[in-house]
Amino acid sequence: MRTTTIRSLTAILGTGLLLAVSACSPAADSDPELDTGAAKMTIEEWRQDVDDCMLDAGYDLVAMSEGGGSTPSMTSEESAAFDTEYTACIDEIGEAPVDENMPSEDEMFEAQLAFAACMREAGYDYPDPVKGSGMSEALGPEIDPDVVDTCYAKSQEAVQ
Repeated sequence: MRTTTIRSLTAILGTGLLLAVSACSPAADSDPELDTGAAKMTIEEWRQDVDDCMLDAGYDLVAMSEGGGSTPSMTSEESAAFDTEYTACIDEIGEAPVDENMPSEDEMFEAQLAFAACMREAGYDYPDPVKGSGMSEALGPEIDPDVVDTCYAKSQEAVQ
């Protein structure tokens, strides 16, 4: 339960490659066409194109995300090589389509602020996030998963 809760929190509060690749899918009951510039594609199509491109470059994003959405440990050289390949794929494919149903960057930041405030109210020393930097602090095993669930729910209310 604790691991699942922390993964859920990371998906909401974290930013980065796997968030962009895996958390930007639209609701399951819709498949909107989204404008990525010259061509229209769905988020699902874009994700598949990125997955295929990165697989051609030697990185299996699907397998990497099956580990709970976290990337395996990489050396700085491996990370730089990954970033180079990812950038090349995005240059080729284009940026992810924008799903109008997804929270905006400002709404995500408001959710992060609400989560941090809730954690402090629950007695944890949890700092406010810095806008644009993703999750402000990793959660350790000493944090009560019920508190995380409660604060996660409050953070979602902040963006609705």
